[in-house]
Amino acid sequence: MKSFPLSIGAIYPSYPWHRWVAGASAPVVKKDSEPDIFMSDQTIISSLARSPVSRAVRVADQVYGQLRRAIIHGEIQPGMRLRETEVAAALNVSRTPVREAISRLIGDWLVRELPTGGVEIVDSTADLAEIHHIREALETCAARLAAERIAEGQLAKLEKLVKAARRASVKERVRINQEFHMTIVEASGSPRLLAMVGGFREYFLNPRWTNRHDRAMTDKALHDHTKIIAALRARSPDRVERLLRQHLKLGWEQLTAGTKLNG
Repeated sequence: MKSFPLSIGAIYPSYPWHRWVAGASAPVVKKDSEPDIFMSDQTIISSLARSPVSRAVRVADQVYGQLRRAIIHGEIQPGMRLRETEVAAALNVSRTPVREAISRLIGDWLVRELPTGGVEIVDSTADLAEIHHIREALETCAARLAAERIAEGQLAKLEKLVKAARRASVKERVRINQEFHMTIVEASGSPRLLAMVGGFREYFLNPRWTNRHDRAMTDKALHDHTKIIAALRARSPDRVERLLRQHLKLGWEQLTAGTKLNG
């Protein structure tokens, strides 16, 4: 498998807070041959309004989170354009937090600014291999720290998750798998690693990928999880890293089998 160099810029790109999306709500002048890929008001409302914004949490953070989730999960498709006015109307907020959220999404490389004004959704599928390798590097780093810092209660939680997964459906196993991995990262004691790993793992929660899991794949994952817990109990960073790296590599190969990403 091709390895990718790890850099701070690749792991944690700086958000261009100073770059407001000028003219994002202005009408775009199109040539007659240019396809109309603006999302309709109804499309945005159906994608975003499932989770109304709560005033108890900073509004810009919620708008950013909801847009990011909708883009990564494929609810808003690549190539579609976002307009501040439509997003603001769908979430019943002003345009200011929407503008800030879009600026952060540019920093995430999930949307790009257009020469004609506004932004469009980026297709991140081609970047998924790189995202996987960055995620692997971060998770194994977190796992090494967890081997030294994990608490008994966290070990017990991991064992409980494995037990629950054995009698769960494949769909439920996908959710439990996410919780299992994030529990290990949390045990590292690093809030930064927790935030970064969570952000990169989110790309693989798109139904396009979660629907590829089957019983045999998740059975193998459960077997790996049991061995990883044993290595954590033994307080062996080297063993934990080796097992987790093998686990993530096999999962990637199974998930992308038959696709261009594994060609």
